Order: sequence, then C-alpha cells, then structure tokens
Amino acid sequence: MLSVKEEIREESQLITAADDFHPILSAQPLERNSGNRVEPAVRVRVQPRAIHYLNLVASNLLAQQLPRLLIPNIEHHLPSDQGIIKLSRIRISRFKRAELHDISTSTPDRITWLIKNMNIGLIGSLSGNVNILVPFDLTGEAEVLAEGLSFELESAVHRENNGSARVTSLTCHTTIRSVNVVNHNGGLFGLAITVFKQGISDNVRTLLQGLICKKIRKYIDEDLNWKLAEVQTKSSLSEAISTNSIRGLSTSPSSLPEALSLEKFFGPTFSKDFMIDYTLAEDPVCGENEVELSSVGEISVGGRGGTPFPAPPLSWPKALNDDSMLLVMVSDFVPNSLLYHAYKQRLIKLHLNKETPGVAPFLRTNCGDSMCIADVIPQLSDKYPKANIELVFAATRAPAMLFSQKNQGVISINIGGVIILYVEIGIQRHQEAVFDLEVVADTTLNVKQSNVSGSVRLTRFDLLNRYGKLEITNAELADIALLGGQLIENMVNEMLNSGVPIPIPSVLHLDEVNVQVLSRKLLVRTNFGVDERKLSKIAEKTIFSTFPFNRSLHLKKRKRF
Repeated sequence: MLSVKEEIREESQLITAADDFHPILSAQPLERNSGNRVEPAVRVRVQPRAIHYLNLVASNLLAQQLPRLLIPNIEHHLPSDQGIIKLSRIRISRFKRAELHDISTSTPDRITWLIKNMNIGLIGSLSGNVNILVPFDLTGEAEVLAEGLSFELESAVHRENNGSARVTSLTCHTTIRSVNVVNHNGGLFGLAITVFKQGISDNVRTLLQGLICKKIRKYIDEDLNWKLAEVQTKSSLSEAISTNSIRGLSTSPSSLPEALSLEKFFGPTFSKDFMIDYTLAEDPVCGENEVELSSVGEISVGGRGGTPFPAPPLSWPKALNDDSMLLVMVSDFVPNSLLYHAYKQRLIKLHLNKETPGVAPFLRTNCGDSMCIADVIPQLSDKYPKANIELVFAATRAPAMLFSQKNQGVISINIGGVIILYVEIGIQRHQEAVFDLEVVADTTLNVKQSNVSGSVRLTRFDLLNRYGKLEITNAELADIALLGGQLIENMVNEMLNSGVPIPIPSVLHLDEVNVQVLSRKLLVRTNFGVDERKLSKIAEKTIFSTFPFNRSLHLKKRKRF
C-alpha cells in the first residue's frame, strides 16, 4: 500500500504530458507583452438601433443626475473695474429636459453629443461688490435662470496602451437664448436688482456659454479619461457567467447531477479565482451611428494572462446585414484559455467515491439487487467482496473546445486523461488499475433565447488499460468504455450548462439571442436592455463623482420652468 504522499506523486506523474495543450490550438506561443499584435477573441458591433436606444438611456441618466450636482464656485470680474461677483454653494434649482438629446457616431472615430433647448436654473450664495452707478456689497442668494441652452461637443475615441478607452474633445460650442438673474434676500442689492439686470445679464450669458464648454472639455480630457483608465477591465468569471453568457441546458437528465457540476469538476472557488480580460485589443472604430469594439477576452487565474497559444483570426462574415441591436463574435479562444489555465492549476480532476452524492451505490463491489461496478468488472467482487471503489479522472493535457460550422454548427470537445481505480477497505486504499482515455465529443446546438440545448455524440472514445493488478478482458474494457462514455457525455453537458461568457458590461441584459456556430467562432445576434438603476449608481460613483454632492440640498422640491 502506498502512502498518501506517494499516491499524490504517482498521480502527478500519470497526468504529466509533454504537451499541455492540443496542438490544433497552436504550437507557437504568443508573448502578450512583446509588442506583437494581440488578436482579439471578442468583437462587438453596436448597431444603429442600439445607438438610438442608448440615446434614450443617456437622456434619462442626464435628467436624473444633473439636478443632483453641486457646481464649482464661480468668481467673475466685471469689465472696467466695475467689481467682482462671487457665487458659492451652487446647485441646480430648476431643470427642464432638452427638446433634443442626440449622441451620434461617424467615421473614423468621432462621437458627437448634441443638446438643444434645455432650461436650467442655478442658485447659490452671493458675495462680492459692484460699482454700477453706485457701489454696494452683494449679499443673499442669486438665481441664474438660463433658457434655451444648446450644446454641441465633438470628440474622438481611441485605445490607450493599457487597453483602456480614451476620449479626446475636439470642438465645443454652447449658446443660451436668454438669461434672467433673480436675487433673493439681497438687502440694498435687492433694491437695485433692476440696475443689476441691465448691467450684467448679457455678461452672465457670455460667462456661462464659455464656462460650460471649458468645464466639460476639461472633464472629458482629464477626469473622465482618468476614470476610464481606473475602470476595472477584468471581471471575475462568476460575475461574467451570472450576467451575460450563452448557457446550455442538458437535454437528458444526468444520473450524476451533483457529482458532475462545474464546481465539483473545477473546484469550489474557480469562478471567483478566474478573471476575464475586457481590455481593448484594437482602437474602436466608428461608423454612421455604429461602433465596433474588440476585446482580448482571455480567461486566466487572477487575470494574469499567460495563455501560450493565440486567439485565431476573428473577422466578420461577409455580407452581414442584420437589424439586431448588438452583434458579438466570440472566438473559441475564450473557453480554451479557461480550460488551459484550469488544467495548469490541476483543477481538471474528478473524484468519485462513496461520499459522492448519487454514485455511492454504484461504487461498491457487492451489488445486491442494484447495478454496481462489480457488474462491469467481476474480478473486483471476487478479490474484494465488501469494498468501496474510488474513481479518479485527471486530464493529461488541457481539454480543447473547437467551434465548427459542419452539420449546421458543432462544438467539439477533445479530452485526454487517465482514470485511476482505487479499492477502499477500511482505512486502506489500493490502486488497482490505470486507464488511458481519449475522447472527442460533438455537440449540436439548439438555441432559444439565451439558453443552449444540444445533443452530445461521442465521435471517438479510446480507453486503454495502461497497467494495474487487474487483468481486464476486452469485453470488460468495452463495458467500462460504455460507462465512461455516459460520464463524459454528462460532463460535456455540464460544461455547456455553465455557459460561454460574453465579455460585455454587466449593466446590459441580453434578449432574443440567436447563436450561429462558425469556424472557430460563435456569432451572436441579440437585442439588449440596460439596467438603468444600476447604471445610474455606477455613473454617480464614476462619471458624476467629480462634482461634490450634498444630499441635504435635495430636501426641497425643485421648481419647474
């Protein structure tokens, strides 16, 4: 009998292979930091219908967030030494949504933001002094009511070296149809408000028109891009799968439902330890209300990368005319990078024993009235009449998952490994047999909404008796192969059941998903919706967090124009 350390060492030797991934994936390593071009594993095309929908979302977001802002203090010197006006603790007092809010894109990288006829009121504490006809100090609160505010900003977007997006403002123009200034509780200045209006309203309008463009351009060129660089570009696999993935549903009930779940197969923490890389692989490309993005899409432990094979070339099919909101191409590099790093972490290992729910009655040498493994290998009951069996499956290289367009779309999974059979008698454990296993399983997909069902067909199942104390006949080996085929079929269904994650933001919810399996890639056509509440919370903490926010200022209901 081997000691525990000796068993672990022997198992490690059994699963060690010269090549740790299938040669079809690539024999040439790709150094992601060498300056070589990284082929994206995911391409996303945002279609015109999506741009129109996102305009509505952005308009709602702006209408919700703008009234919550506190504006930075304003200090303005009047011409000809006529005094200085200071406005502090500024907040939005009145707000009316714009008649037109439009965000559009154009070649090659342009984004245009247009707002027409928005009304807004700003109120703040007034201080300073003026000398218009007579000198006096400014006190109380001043409210500036701007009507007919229109704004147009043109920007360009590109990829930074770290893979984040960068937006650069190019031009900005603001006009305000009219400005009215109202003073509340202003003492002497309140008595002179008529004089104040005549002398400064036009000046305030000019000030605001220049200030809006200056502040927004500064925010985009500095603050927004700093935030984009800080945005998490990698997400845990568990989050990616729970929000957006192509999920599979087994077409037949598994006889080992709990034993072959992915957490049982890969380990309980794998979906939290593994990260999916959302960084841009190429510059964004803009068209007429259309945007294309490419993502690295690599899944690795802690997001550290290091996959030794590249993603296959990923290009859009020719003559692709589609009215869906979103088109997504996902290379089989995405699941293969996961499988490779899971293998390198020794996670592709399955233990079935007397404590495994659903299989305990089968893993014994005295069958009684039910079927057990001794029916397949009678020698076990002869040699060990009252014992329990433990089966250990371990991959000898990373499984390979290949997308193929044959037979209207097939996902092929190649798995190579060993099956080790142990006999447990009391506290003792004996290794009795070792089998080499090579399996190719083809899954034909049937897609409905975001669920994938399919039938698994084993196109290859090679089982060889490597060595052991049992002399197994060819007939017994065939029976074991039949049993192993069922286990592998269930395992493949469980892999599909977990889903193929699509690297898109978690605030998007896919709807009416259509999936087409092509050569080395999936083409996903889908519509989507936005979780506006979640987006608003994210925007408040990121995009709008540059401006201070005081909740106590919102106790009073804002007036309307």
